[in-house]
Amino acid sequence: MKKVPILLLLVFEVFYGYSQEKYTLKQCIDLANINSPLATQIPLIEQNATLQKKILNAGYLPQSSLGGTATWQSEVTSLPISIPGMSVPTPPQDQYKATIDVVQNIWDGGLTSGQKNMAQSLAKVESQKVAVDLYQIKDQVSALFFGILLSEKLLENTQLVMDELVGKIEKVKASVQNGVAMKSSLLQLEAKFLDLKQQNTEAQLRKKSAVEALSILTGKSISVNDQFFSEENISLSSNEIRRPELVWFDNQSELQNINSNLVRSKNLPKISLFGTGGYGKPGLNFLASDFKTYFIGGVQLKVPLSYLYAGSQKNEIEQFSVNRKKIESQKQAFLLASNVKLANQKAELERLSSILETDKKLVEIRSEIKKTADAQLTNGVISASDYITEVNNEILARQTLAIHQVQYLQAKVNLKVITGEDF
Repeated sequence: MKKVPILLLLVFEVFYGYSQEKYTLKQCIDLANINSPLATQIPLIEQNATLQKKILNAGYLPQSSLGGTATWQSEVTSLPISIPGMSVPTPPQDQYKATIDVVQNIWDGGLTSGQKNMAQSLAKVESQKVAVDLYQIKDQVSALFFGILLSEKLLENTQLVMDELVGKIEKVKASVQNGVAMKSSLLQLEAKFLDLKQQNTEAQLRKKSAVEALSILTGKSISVNDQFFSEENISLSSNEIRRPELVWFDNQSELQNINSNLVRSKNLPKISLFGTGGYGKPGLNFLASDFKTYFIGGVQLKVPLSYLYAGSQKNEIEQFSVNRKKIESQKQAFLLASNVKLANQKAELERLSSILETDKKLVEIRSEIKKTADAQLTNGVISASDYITEVNNEILARQTLAIHQVQYLQAKVNLKVITGEDF
């Protein structure tokens, strides 16, 4: 008969265990990146760049247009002399013309090619800016993830002491009933239990809040009962800063170079073929008074000259050069700030590493002292107040150790976040 409940319990535990999801920090960061609305911008930026290049490619095709005019002139060309035996026709005062014009670009000085390069470079800048913004999600997810780990450790510690207090309260309660102990001792222990229960509730609520925020960021239905794991063996392979911001700065600088080349292309000679077919009155013979078809074709050369005396090309190129210097200055400032953060974080990691061993020793010592106080309270050597003091000391030692352990793991992760190294 006893086998059935045990079997049901085992089945429940297996089912419950499988219902729990397991999450690592890297998984949560990856999920948050995928779920972020920012991620949808990258394919849109690429699509926009492709469309822009298609528009520019159309410039290589013949450009055609239809035109038409109808005019009436108050005066037309005429000869002021008369020639005996010869009649010179006078152009009509009303004139009509319908045309189709075709222009074929032969060489545009590399302008279209430069504009295509600029469209691609601009897309790279915009896409990398999205990557920079997405990188900030790492800090958000990391803070929530380690907040959950800390809450779990604090819950574990308070629950451990609460379980011990339950047994102690029962013993003191029996002693009070037997007249061996005072009721005030029991009340002090019960008050401490309620205090720990309140701390437990607060830690549960902090964990619940962090889990809900993490669920929103990742787009996953994460439960407070799910398991969270942080990689213990995290190490930094290089001190080199490889953040996405550096690529973003380089892409911006490249865009300034392309803009400079575009200015030069704009002021180079342009060669094109052109043709105009028309039907009008008059045709090319302006003295004729009837409708005629006609055609004009040729080669056109345009050489911009205004930049030579206006100085526009020189000023524009100088402007882009100044922009490059500003971007380089921003890049160096970012590197400096990152290296300062890296140095500070390394010092913090070293500090935490050195005090963790002391924390562990303190927990061992405080636990032994509390065990002694436990026996002394049972034998009536110390008061409940003295015992609770030692309970508080042990809790403080355990909580301090838990906080430093989580901070140590987070400091390791922060090193990778600062340098841009994957983990």
